[in-house]
Amino acid sequence: MVFFSLILSMAIILLLVSKKVNIGYSLMIGATLLALLNKKGLLYILQIIFETILDSTTITLVVIVLLISILGHLMNKYEILDRMILALEKMLRSAKLTILLAPAIIGTLLVTGGALMSCPVVEKLGEKLDISKNKRAAINLIFRHALYFMFPLSTSIIMASKIGEFDVMDFVKLQFPISIAIYILGYIFYLRGHTEQRPDRISSKEYLQSIFNFIIYSSPILISLLGVIILNIPFYLSLIVGILVSIIINLYDKKHNSKYHHKENLLKTIYEGIKPSMIIAILGIMIYKNVVSDLDELYLQLNLMLEKGLPIELLIIIAASAISLSLGSTQPTIAILFPMILPLAPDYNTKLMYAMFIYTSGFLFYYISPIHLCQVLTLEYFDVKLKDLYKNYRLILPSIYVVMVIIYIINLR
Repeated sequence: MVFFSLILSMAIILLLVSKKVNIGYSLMIGATLLALLNKKGLLYILQIIFETILDSTTITLVVIVLLISILGHLMNKYEILDRMILALEKMLRSAKLTILLAPAIIGTLLVTGGALMSCPVVEKLGEKLDISKNKRAAINLIFRHALYFMFPLSTSIIMASKIGEFDVMDFVKLQFPISIAIYILGYIFYLRGHTEQRPDRISSKEYLQSIFNFIIYSSPILISLLGVIILNIPFYLSLIVGILVSIIINLYDKKHNSKYHHKENLLKTIYEGIKPSMIIAILGIMIYKNVVSDLDELYLQLNLMLEKGLPIELLIIIAASAISLSLGSTQPTIAILFPMILPLAPDYNTKLMYAMFIYTSGFLFYYISPIHLCQVLTLEYFDVKLKDLYKNYRLILPSIYVVMVIIYIINLR
């Protein structure tokens, strides 16, 4: 019954989203249906909603996303973003290389809502390369997550190595080809058919100037991120500093060039950067996740399947889809399946293979989950329908999974 209720709630969510219902409201309706099908009363549903809204994690997440939206709007309004991209392009000498690397660079900094920070960069470069909106959304997500399999500071990889009790670099080396495959396949499917102008030749002095310009115009983003990493301050405080830096850059620009003088009131400009649809989406995600997390029967059923002798690979796929798809996260899949599956491995190498199979399966189902936060925020930013985004996944995601299966088969021989 629990699996049926999960599938039905997901189907309702996808149907509502396809009918242009805000994904946050769709998730709330899906969560309510899921709770009712699992014999939870209306009082329970109201309690979950109330607790979710008041939860510090939800509040912090809403504040962070609001501030990121405001920062992106200010950087766009004040033409800071345009100049940052121009400088980065001059440094890399290619718009395609810039759109490929920018989401990944921001993605390595591991901050909640980080996908939203790379959206404006992809938007500008996507316009330049004449890439469709839905493909821009796919580019932002694919290239942002490409390092997910080999970045040793990734929370998921660290968590996997600790729970699995294996060396993190052994795991990274094993999955390295998956990341490379994502970049190659992403380029083939999303960038290869788009032409770009050959960049003008520049002197060494101009190249150094482009580096300096990039540092200046990317400083609102860099300061927002480095404040968390180096100074260990809360991300929302770091974002406030980034917003202030954007305002300071504009004040300097206005003094030296009337082109950057905006008559609009600062508070009005900040207000325009607020996107209520994203707040609703976050609330929907958190409510749905909390309902699923409370379904004890889900975890009991997975253990029963294992006890009945279901093939390990098939169990991993079923369990990963049930957990990652419904929770919109890979980490619960790692936390639940690693202790169940890895002790069955006869040796260290097989343990790594099982770990990779769980990790990749969990990632792919998390990636396409309707409550995947990066995906939700990207869809809202680009105003793209979920079904249109999924069309861009038809070839690349199965190809990525095939790469993992090939590695798995070769190493298990």
